[in-house]
Amino acid sequence: MPARLLFSLLLALSVLSPSLVSAQEPDLRLKLERAYAQWRAAVEARDAKAWASAITMHRQIITRNTVVSQGLAFPKTVFETMMAPADTRNLRLLEAQGVGDTAHLLYFGQVNMGGAPEQIPHNLLMLKFFRQNGVWKFDSNKLIQLASQPELRSKLLRNEPADFLDLPEFTPPGTPPATPEICPVPDHITGCTVQAVGYDVEIKVNGYDHFAADGVLKFFILGGLRNGSNQVTVSATPLDVPKDVTRSLEIDFFTKPRSAGEQGQRVFHYELANHEGKSTKTSTWTLPMPAAQEMSVKDTGKK
Repeated sequence: MPARLLFSLLLALSVLSPSLVSAQEPDLRLKLERAYAQWRAAVEARDAKAWASAITMHRQIITRNTVVSQGLAFPKTVFETMMAPADTRNLRLLEAQGVGDTAHLLYFGQVNMGGAPEQIPHNLLMLKFFRQNGVWKFDSNKLIQLASQPELRSKLLRNEPADFLDLPEFTPPGTPPATPEICPVPDHITGCTVQAVGYDVEIKVNGYDHFAADGVLKFFILGGLRNGSNQVTVSATPLDVPKDVTRSLEIDFFTKPRSAGEQGQRVFHYELANHEGKSTKTSTWTLPMPAAQEMSVKDTGKK
């Protein structure tokens, strides 16, 4: 094949292939690897200033809100509770992809986040990044377990091509999520338990959103409950369930004891049952604190 024709063919492939890094940022992989290395070094050094500089503002505020809502010290608690950052040097890079102001690095291998090396299975590790003020910063990681997909794991162990990279879940979204607002330090540290069968649930407390999929979930309310009035909104969206399954939903708020020896107090209880139709059921209440007694709501879901 003439050299000129070969060059033209390679140029066309570089433009058309979605698996290649955009020509506008040919050093994307190096930028992302450098951003992750800076974050990892900050965590290992327990350097709060360097950590804040290396991570996205989006993730920094989410982390801060989660920590203070449990009554813990920020940023000290970040370094006391975080798992060891994964070392990617011995992992196989499957993809470095950027879309808009979002990007990721996708690896395959034995992802060591603090376990015994001989017991670590081969899985996928996705490192997510957002471009903030023109600079790529690390946001979060996602460990994708392959225990339920032994054929895919075997295929990657044989160094065969990863033919799943164009799936939506392996494509950066293009636009970073909005940076949340900083929540207040709670007057009352409050835990929430959601028991949902056949519902996706959104709980908004004083403007801060919490989401719970079908199942059981426990978490701390962002910003807790404050002295005075607290606005609580619950939206339950029915899911398709087998005919022999009855949808049900229970939500409880418990305040944390203020001192040793005291008991926590359940201050809010909500039940939804026999919800008719497929429309989302939304209800709002005002919960006063401190609570003289529990607010209990039983909703039959019928109009």
